[in-house]
Amino acid sequence: FYVDYSFMGKSPDVFKKYMFNKIYSASIHGVNMFKVNVEVDISDGLPNFDMVGLLNSEVKESRERVRTAIKNQGILLPPKRITVNLSPANIRKGGNYFDLPIAVGILKCLGIIYLENLEDTIIVGELSLNGSVNKTNGILSVVHDSKKQGFKRCIVPFENAMEGGVIDGVEVYGVKTLGETIKLINENFTKSPVHTNILELSKTDEENDGVDFADVNGQESVKRAALVAACGMHHILLIGSPGSGKSMIASRISTILPQPDISECLEITKIHSIAGKLQDKSFIFKRPFRAPHHTITKQALIGGGASPKPGEMSLAHRGVLFLDELAEFKRDTIDVLRQPLEREKISISRASGMYQFPAKIMMVAATNPCKCGYYPDRSRCMCSQTQVNNYLGRISGPILDRIDICINTPILKLEDLSGKNTNLDSSYYREMVEKGREIQKYRYRRNDLYNSNLSTREIEKYCKMTPDAKKILDKGFEMFKMSGRAYYKITKVARTIADLAGEDIIQEVHMAEAVGYRLWR
Repeated sequence: FYVDYSFMGKSPDVFKKYMFNKIYSASIHGVNMFKVNVEVDISDGLPNFDMVGLLNSEVKESRERVRTAIKNQGILLPPKRITVNLSPANIRKGGNYFDLPIAVGILKCLGIIYLENLEDTIIVGELSLNGSVNKTNGILSVVHDSKKQGFKRCIVPFENAMEGGVIDGVEVYGVKTLGETIKLINENFTKSPVHTNILELSKTDEENDGVDFADVNGQESVKRAALVAACGMHHILLIGSPGSGKSMIASRISTILPQPDISECLEITKIHSIAGKLQDKSFIFKRPFRAPHHTITKQALIGGGASPKPGEMSLAHRGVLFLDELAEFKRDTIDVLRQPLEREKISISRASGMYQFPAKIMMVAATNPCKCGYYPDRSRCMCSQTQVNNYLGRISGPILDRIDICINTPILKLEDLSGKNTNLDSSYYREMVEKGREIQKYRYRRNDLYNSNLSTREIEKYCKMTPDAKKILDKGFEMFKMSGRAYYKITKVARTIADLAGEDIIQEVHMAEAVGYRLWR
């Protein structure tokens, strides 16, 4: 590239035109994009390259990447003082989003990029030392929120172009190198933007992990509880001996949930994109199923870090979070779930601000009844009653109170293992769940409101019951000294059971089943 310095010595207006420029970029705060102004100034003085604007270490390091990338594209920087400011200055900037916009700003100041109007363009990307543009996380959020803020086009890394192209109403251009970026801008974006056809992608997304409820023999009562939980998005706890099928049933619950709509897929994909979990996919069309190991830390479970990123709970948004061996988790790790399970979102406070991550999940947990796992079979269990109580006591009362359904998974009998041919498959259960969901959608006039997250006022309005059903609820509340939260959770579970039965009014049999799901001890 030839650098034209003929503007030197001309009028001050021409000097300003070339020596100062503003490029618009973006960064991620929580799961949303915020606009960053990349201001570049080149002036006389001792040769230097300064960057300001409350920057994280990875952003400060972009100085050397940008300088070397420009040099390796055949462009010699003049011996000038270069100052880059990323504003607003009161928000800490992190991530690898700013290399490409900084380079574009410098080249625009030098007159190598001469297209004047880039005010409607967002530019993000990381540069390699040879000038190639590397993949960046969170591009779907960047493009989606850029459209909301009125930007017309986005320049993103080539590997992220398919991901960003799913958003209609904004032009997305993928670039492989800095040189390609210069050519794209100077030719006034005559290249065709990338557009990803979501419907075509959904047809080709045939990934199947092979799990199905038809594989589960026996345990009809547990399957019924899983069906109720899936229909109303209720949290469920399975308690039973090793080998009774707890994990097997839990891992199949996601297969009976209805397929997410496009707006839900967008939410799911945005979170996975920010966390760098998309891998080779550009869009996710299935409800997530996350099953972290019991050694997981609090930060990995709910999110965290100096610049907080989504944790397993947010990665399970609109899907299933499976906590196997719940009693083996650290007590403080389990207890951090209290507030997110109620509020369906995670709020993390840092000096740089408040970060929020969505967490609309169905929590499925499984645990053994004691350390050896065979209580109350005293022919096999040698644990004392104190040891049994201490083991289950690892799960705090407030967490148990937030679980809608608790059910024992009995030890399988020999005749249960021979009934595979008569097992109902996931498609049968999914059809029942979809019918129940349609009833809820019609009743609440909303797609994202389920029986499990009804407010107290909504319970009084929608959970009408017969006098006999009310008697069972009141008697159970007094006899077992339940909390107010448990009282309302039983009512919501009974509402779901009535929906599965096609009943508008909660009947005695529905309430009896719902109360039974709380009497697991």
